[in-house]
Amino acid sequence: MAKKQILFKSSDLEQLIKLEKQVNFVMLNQAVFLATPKLIKSDIVKVKNTKGHTLDLPITQIQEIWGEEKATNS
Repeated sequence: MAKKQILFKSSDLEQLIKLEKQVNFVMLNQAVFLATPKLIKSDIVKVKNTKGHTLDLPITQIQEIWGEEKATNS
């Protein structure tokens, strides 16, 4: 099944937490984390990575947030 990449805004984090959607966090230092956002606490977003570890990512260091969605045939 085909998928397409979607760029999310930082303001979409609350929605991603509700959906428990796994996304790629691209940081300013070019590190990429595939994780599910769990909680926003002050200027940090708590995420759970694919190995089940909880990470604290500073929101100010997040450059982009990418996710996948099923591609529809138009």
